[in-house]
This record gives sequence, C-alpha cells and structure tokens, in this order.
Amino acid sequence: MRTLITSIFLAIGLVGSAQNVIWSHAIGNWRNGPTVYITPLIETTEAFTTAQLIARYKAEYPELKNVTDLDVLRFGSTEEGEESRKTLKAKYGMRKLEVVMLEPPKERPVPPVPTRP
Repeated sequence: MRTLITSIFLAIGLVGSAQNVIWSHAIGNWRNGPTVYITPLIETTEAFTTAQLIARYKAEYPELKNVTDLDVLRFGSTEEGEESRKTLKAKYGMRKLEVVMLEPPKERPVPPVPTRP
C-alpha cells in the first residue's frame, strides 16, 4: 500500500513539474530558403508539444502559413532565446539567404490550452 501511495505522489509531482515556464521561437524555411523567417520569443510551458507550438506560430504569423519547413526551438531563459535568434540571423545571412526577423503581432490571440491525450 505504501508503494502505491508513494508512486501516486511521485507521479503527481512529475506532472506538476512539467509545467515550467519556458521560451520558444520558430524558424521557417531554414533548410533551403529563399527567405528564412525567425519569430520573436514567446512565453510557453513545457506542456506544449511541438505540433501545438507550430499551430500557434502559424496562427499568429501569416508569413508562416505556407511554410512547410518549420522548426521550434525552446529555451530556459529569454537571454538564451535572443542569443539563438541573433546567431541564426548571422548564420543564414552568411549563406546569402534573406532573413526576416518577424515582429510580435499587435493583437495576440489567446493561446490554446494543451489537452491531455
């Protein structure tokens, strides 16, 4: 009985800790261009899946709607995320690809709440 109760409390603790705040940005057309899109950082949690974040980015940034090569990067701090954006801009600029640093939308829609399977 103690083992069962301990397992339940451990599972509850792990689920609760998976809700940490993280930062994310997306990069579109990063393999072949011709225009590479880099989004600003957004605040999210570890509970959001890559598919959920891609759907959010495509909903918030019309430039990404037809992009098929979209990747999501996650960071523990805004400093790490901003450094990634700067590094990626320089990297793709050196490859002679046009880089568009997208701006945050003026009206941000309410992000969807992740659902459990």
